[in-house]
Amino acid sequence: MTGESSRVEARVARILRIGDAGTRIELRVPVSFVVPRAGQFVQIACGAGDAFRLRRPFSVCGWRGLPDGGEISILFSVVGEGSAWLDARKSGDRVDLIGPLGAPFRTVPGRIPILLGGGRGVAPMLHFADQIAEALPDGMLLYGARDAHAIFPTEGCPYPVYRSTLDGSIGQKGTVIGLLEQMLSRGGIRADSAALFGCGPTAMLEALSRLAVAAGIPVQVSLETVFGCGTGLCAGCAIPLRAKPGAPEDPFGRYAFACTDGPVFDGAMVDWEAVRE
Repeated sequence: MTGESSRVEARVARILRIGDAGTRIELRVPVSFVVPRAGQFVQIACGAGDAFRLRRPFSVCGWRGLPDGGEISILFSVVGEGSAWLDARKSGDRVDLIGPLGAPFRTVPGRIPILLGGGRGVAPMLHFADQIAEALPDGMLLYGARDAHAIFPTEGCPYPVYRSTLDGSIGQKGTVIGLLEQMLSRGGIRADSAALFGCGPTAMLEALSRLAVAAGIPVQVSLETVFGCGTGLCAGCAIPLRAKPGAPEDPFGRYAFACTDGPVFDGAMVDWEAVRE
């Protein structure tokens, strides 16, 4: 885990429902809340009166500092009871959250950041772009989704945004990995000067990591997995890693917790075959 985290009572500042794509909610937090870094997440108590209900994890999409605290933005889709509860909030409602949690993305010295988001996995990519664009202005965001209805708005992103959809309704037809491959082949992205950063479905992140390793490009991925406690106590989010060269054989030692050691990992070190199993 990076930095400090705290449990705070946040208040809903604004909530915007974005068609079929999902919802953007902005939560006002007090000055005690540490500024979140891209790739970190918060655990929200979705529902009231049930002490045994697990908190739900949500990636931070953006941050706005204020004199009396700040506002965090979250993008999400309704996929179950927890997200449905959050989607039903109104301006002024209280929300109990813990954060920021987890290890963030890290820039690679001397490399141009190429950010890839799949579906709602674009959330931490937008946050990352906001954080690094001033120091690294030559980056770009590649964003893929199922179709035009599943696209979250990216207005305000400081990087140029290139889109792909599976049905071709917006941007290039196909996957965001296909878009990346095309830009590499045409020289729009150079393997010798790029660093890749991704968040999205596991299959996308596996494909991204394999492409990066083959091309010799550094790659970091934020893994979407089920978090229980969010603090490494329940061991429910263990991620299998490849053994480091020369390291003693230790099957148990090859696992890391996505909630504390991640959710951001070196894509080349993830054992993708074991993840799929």
